[in-house]
Amino acid sequence: MSEAATTGSGTPRPRRSIGRAAAILIGGFALFAWLAGGGPPSPDPTLPPVSSAPTPRSAAEGEQATGLLSQIISAAGLGVVLTGPDVRPPLPIDLYDLPRIVVRGASALDPSGMPLVAILCTDAGSAAMAAERIAASLATPGNLVLVPPDARFTVRRSGSTVIIFQRTPSGDPDPAAADLLEVTLNAFGEAVPIPR
Repeated sequence: MSEAATTGSGTPRPRRSIGRAAAILIGGFALFAWLAGGGPPSPDPTLPPVSSAPTPRSAAEGEQATGLLSQIISAAGLGVVLTGPDVRPPLPIDLYDLPRIVVRGASALDPSGMPLVAILCTDAGSAAMAAERIAASLATPGNLVLVPPDARFTVRRSGSTVIIFQRTPSGDPDPAAADLLEVTLNAFGEAVPIPR
């Protein structure tokens, strides 16, 4: 025979209400969330940056690099696309802090465009040193873990700007446009040979 909980007078004790148990659970969760820092959002939330790339040091620097990349893309007969996701070329780790600009060359077969990346250095001397280090890094297989095996790179330098173009023949949506952009890029600035 089961024994029901009773009071001293023999009458059954009322069951604790489900509402009380729920209130205790909700209070416990709220306390845990508060202690864990999961309180209400701040009144002025900060939004994530549009790009993870460091921004140019001045508007003029950004406009100059954007103009140079746009000129190269236009000379190749491609459309200039100034929007799109950030591109992080494989660089030596300490060069990721340098500002970079990405401009894409679009064609009918590749409307999102092939990215040209400009790494902005403070002067021509630091750009020459950075370009050599980038080229050496692109020749080191350990630095290319996330890069397709048939990727090809072109590195050029123009003043304080290092330009990087990466193409992957097996994945190019428009190989003819990629060839044309590569040939056109090779007519600008100074070549930075990649050691083989």
